Amino acid sequence: MHPPSSRYAFEALNPDGFLALRPEGGAPGAPQDFVCEYANPASETLLEENLTGRKLLVRRPELAEVLGSWGRVLATGATGTGMLAVGRGLAARRLLARAVRVEDGLLAVWLSDVTDTERFVSETAAFEERMLSFMECMPDPFLALDRQCRFFYVNRAAERLLGKRRQALLGRNLWQEYAEEPGSVLRFHVQRALATGAPVDFEECFNSLYLEGTAVPSESGVLVYLRDMTAHHRASEAARRASALFNAVLQGATDAIYTKDLQGRYTRINAAGSRLMGRPAEAIIGLTDAQLWSSEAARTTIAHDREVLAFRQTFTYEESESGPVKRVWLSTKGVLRDEAGVVFGLFGISRDITDLKLLEEALRQNEARVLEALSAASMTLWDLRLPEGRLRWERGAAAFFALKALGTEEPLETFLARVHPDDRTALTEGLARCATSTSEVSLTYRVLAPDGSERRHVLRARASAGHERRGRILGVLEELTGRAPASLAASDTRAPRNVARAAPGETGLSGHRPALVQQEESRREEQGEVGLIGSAAMGEG
Repeated sequence: MHPPSSRYAFEALNPDGFLALRPEGGAPGAPQDFVCEYANPASETLLEENLTGRKLLVRRPELAEVLGSWGRVLATGATGTGMLAVGRGLAARRLLARAVRVEDGLLAVWLSDVTDTERFVSETAAFEERMLSFMECMPDPFLALDRQCRFFYVNRAAERLLGKRRQALLGRNLWQEYAEEPGSVLRFHVQRALATGAPVDFEECFNSLYLEGTAVPSESGVLVYLRDMTAHHRASEAARRASALFNAVLQGATDAIYTKDLQGRYTRINAAGSRLMGRPAEAIIGLTDAQLWSSEAARTTIAHDREVLAFRQTFTYEESESGPVKRVWLSTKGVLRDEAGVVFGLFGISRDITDLKLLEEALRQNEARVLEALSAASMTLWDLRLPEGRLRWERGAAAFFALKALGTEEPLETFLARVHPDDRTALTEGLARCATSTSEVSLTYRVLAPDGSERRHVLRARASAGHERRGRILGVLEELTGRAPASLAASDTRAPRNVARAAPGETGLSGHRPALVQQEESRREEQGEVGLIGSAAMGEG
């Protein structure tokens, strides 16, 4: 921008844009372009910098639409006013351009940015239209009255409330159309709002409806907003009855139910909770766990409460109290939120499981004794789920295979890989028959230890009954390695030859020969081995 000459010194301070333009080319009154002789800072902010001495339309081709109107200004000397659009997208602006011909054939143009003004006017008009649409569609009655309480606007909800069309109400007095019932307060509060100039809230009963209203004074009269609270009134009554029912259920529950505030103070507790703590409810409300329990029990409970409040989730804990008789309870805790979703406390539901824990401990001890007895008798439990092909072992089963460790569960294929190759196919067929048999099956086979030695097992198993356990084989696996033949015969009354062989045409699971059997036969045929299926009893050789 060039320094302004004294001629344009005043315009340099003008907050609106100012351009001094000289027409160029074309006929008089119809120039092809304008050379900018001066542009004040405001115009350069609106258009672009360094316009002085340059052609305007070459720099801003979107302004070509002003050639005609500005040419007429030059030709006639009349003032021209029009709107210009510059920029695109978020940078688009609307400019009001006023053009005047001055001496020496120059054109003086003043530019005013009216973008925000037009947007405000447009948004205001749109807002008024939306507000009118909102009032028309709002479910609550709305009345606009003048200072003589005559209707000048009634929305649809108010038409339904009064039972008349707005055409019959406009200009009429409210008290001629509103049938006041005994105890009505509408007239009093509308007149009070008009007299005091302050909004007034009130409650009104009309045609068995419970209404809440607000009378707001305005320059032209008073605006009356009515809200139908009939459903809310009925809901409140229903909530009161539900609350009474909830209290009855709360106090009748066998589990301890309680609530606490954010400081850990009990705010509510039922009768079962009082019995659990050994105190009446009034001696618990307002106290914390630190004041009610032993230090150890309180420390654990407080830690659980803090975790629930920190994560804003519901958790279940097992809590206990030491004493002459140790008590254990299962507590579910979660946060309490108000209507806005703000946490203001927590709730808890605790069930005394002391007897259940004692029963669980007795069952664990019985299970341990059974497993110890089985181990002493060189036995372990067998649990096979054929549909999944998974075999579950009890602890101590690794010794049956001379292994250092054995997982609690493994694929059936892994177990079969340890079985002696000469016994593998017959064992697979025997397991397939066991899955469909209702009687106990005894299977004798050999396994290969990691050091190459053979170990001999007998499996006494039976398919589990019940639809939900279909395909599950349960039994006892016994270690026979090192026993004398007489001992073997006594412990395994069924000869392996009779147990493991498959009758001609006999099928395995699902009416087909088991896939494991077919795989084993294919492998033997490829390696030239002699299979056991239909030709040799398991355990021979």
